[in-house]
Amino acid sequence: MVKAGCKYVQVDEPLFARQVADAKSCGFEMLQHYFHGVPKEVCKIVHICCSYPNFLDEEDYKKADPDNYHQLAREMDQLNFDQISIEDAHCANNLKLLKLFEKKTIIFGTIAIARSRLESMEAVTGQIKVALEHIDRDRLVIAPDFGLGFLSEELAAAKLDKMCRAAAQC
Repeated sequence: MVKAGCKYVQVDEPLFARQVADAKSCGFEMLQHYFHGVPKEVCKIVHICCSYPNFLDEEDYKKADPDNYHQLAREMDQLNFDQISIEDAHCANNLKLLKLFEKKTIIFGTIAIARSRLESMEAVTGQIKVALEHIDRDRLVIAPDFGLGFLSEELAAAKLDKMCRAAAQC
């Protein structure tokens, strides 16, 4: 992997946040198996998806219960991977969640990827500042929630620019 230039491996997990019992009974073991043998110098990442709409600006689709991240956190913190990606712009988590991760770096979703509205600078910087009340800066990576496929190229660029400028202010 490393010789081929691979420095990161990410698993996108769509069901853990919806089926916590299944995640705990067999999903965690599957993750361990997936990452088995991946060299230590390769960063191993898991994205826990809380849901995805069918189209841009869809509001009434079923989202995972934000409390489910809390139910998964402590055990996931002990698993053999380095970073966990969580959606916050979409879910508006209770950010005490971040304290439950003592070992993992958190990739923290600050940009809504399925809304055509451009976030305000104040909203994004505020979200980051609250997160920093619960986790060390060196374990927080600022990112969009997940994927930008619904957005036009211009809107995606504007959202990413806002996210980067907000992160630089924090």
